Amino acid sequence: MKIAVYCRKNSISDVEFIHHALWFMKIKGVELIIHENLNEENKLSVLSDGCTIFKNYNDLVDNSPIDFCISFGGDGSFIDTANIVADLGIPIVGVNTGRIGFLTSVTKKNFEKYFNYLKKGDFIIEERSLLHLSADKELPLNNFFAVNDVTIRPSDDTSVNGILVWINGEKVNTYWADGLIVATPTGSTAYSLSCGGPILHPSTNVNIITPISSHTLAVRPIIVNNNDNITIKVQSRCNRFVLALDSTRLEIENPCELTITKERFTVKTPRFHANDYYSIIREKLMWGIDLRNFTE
Repeated sequence: MKIAVYCRKNSISDVEFIHHALWFMKIKGVELIIHENLNEENKLSVLSDGCTIFKNYNDLVDNSPIDFCISFGGDGSFIDTANIVADLGIPIVGVNTGRIGFLTSVTKKNFEKYFNYLKKGDFIIEERSLLHLSADKELPLNNFFAVNDVTIRPSDDTSVNGILVWINGEKVNTYWADGLIVATPTGSTAYSLSCGGPILHPSTNVNIITPISSHTLAVRPIIVNNNDNITIKVQSRCNRFVLALDSTRLEIENPCELTITKERFTVKTPRFHANDYYSIIREKLMWGIDLRNFTE
């Protein structure tokens, strides 16, 4: 078995656990390919002896086939890994060493158990749909897809954006708001949720359009088919706006027309039979827990 391992450079907050996890995989006979961020950490570099070091998409191509990519951290680390893997189809296993982590259902406590499930093939592959962004002008982006969401915000916080949206050429609305989110089902538990958007099961073939602090009370999030073409134009007094694909942000000069479609590939992630989506939601959002039973 060949596994690539990723962690953010500034997120290696639990070196002892990651050290243990890498050592555990090594003694299980796994061929490890370690991202350069981990190789630069003194306590982990000793484990990189004899391991291939990778830093980007091309390095993964050169070392294919790779069975899995393991991401240590939170959802941000998982998304970073997805941006490196891109269209290679390598399943990503998120191991939560951060806080909430909707995409990282494996924890420090159950890592060895779930790794053994990987070894035995005791899982199913879940595919997460992505958003693809295109524009009528060149954008300085390395990747043009988003795992969670594409977000539009004003460049000047004192101005209100008028955000015009069409679906398949038909006018939907002019959103007078502090911004707009187009989210995948995966991203339904991220920024969209905090702005009043619904939670979607990752298997649903839809996206969400969620306004950020709409200035019209009647405007609410809407759910659209993920095969729809969403066209967006922004009206702004300062003649520019901020565009974000997940955590990648850049400032765009108007005029600019954006088009959001379904990406041609998906992110694959193993789903273990003992860890279904609803149990993750209950745990992360503390559904069904009576806080009156807890004391300080």
